[in-house]
Amino acid sequence: MSIVVFGASGNIGGNIRKEALSRGLRVTAVTNSSPLDAAPNLTTLTADLADTEAVARIVSGHDAVISAYSPGLRKYSADEAAELIRRAHESLFEGVKLGGVKRLILVGGVGSLEASPGVDVVDSDFYPADHKAHTLRNREILRALKRGEYDLDWTYVSPPLEIKAGERTGKFRLGEDQLLRDAAGNSRISEADFAVAILDELEQGHYVRRRFTAAY
Repeated sequence: MSIVVFGASGNIGGNIRKEALSRGLRVTAVTNSSPLDAAPNLTTLTADLADTEAVARIVSGHDAVISAYSPGLRKYSADEAAELIRRAHESLFEGVKLGGVKRLILVGGVGSLEASPGVDVVDSDFYPADHKAHTLRNREILRALKRGEYDLDWTYVSPPLEIKAGERTGKFRLGEDQLLRDAAGNSRISEADFAVAILDELEQGHYVRRRFTAAY
């Protein structure tokens, strides 16, 4: 299987790239500028996800696309990030379609998960107000996918509240639209195990045209 990974130099995207290579997949890793170490079955490209023609050219001939794109709040305000997310995803959806690829896995945000009955994480009292603009944009992207606005075999993956570097255990729980917490009330997973969950979904296809989440 050959796949494209956008955002392949980020914390989550980097783990997705490594997990895919460990499974013997052929990976085209796309970054904005960051160089990547050479590896067997790895092709590295630099491109702007907001360039529809570049996206179409890159994805053509691949079996699937995984996007872990995030502009990041260290460089941009939440409002700026929201606009970058909008432009990037409009280009991604159109480019993937033009490139002839149906299977798309999107790494989204935690904010659209339901924290309590009828209340999403982004609308909860504990969610940081200065993160809301880009989180609301991510939620709207998921809602558009659920409305069937894009003819793609998509899967939207939401992390738990806490995701950071850690051990690859291969042991975690899966859910759909509700935030997962453990017995102590924590909602967390390592980036390595999150990548395992994503590559498992790519291979098994349990959540096509659906969202899922993974946590301990």
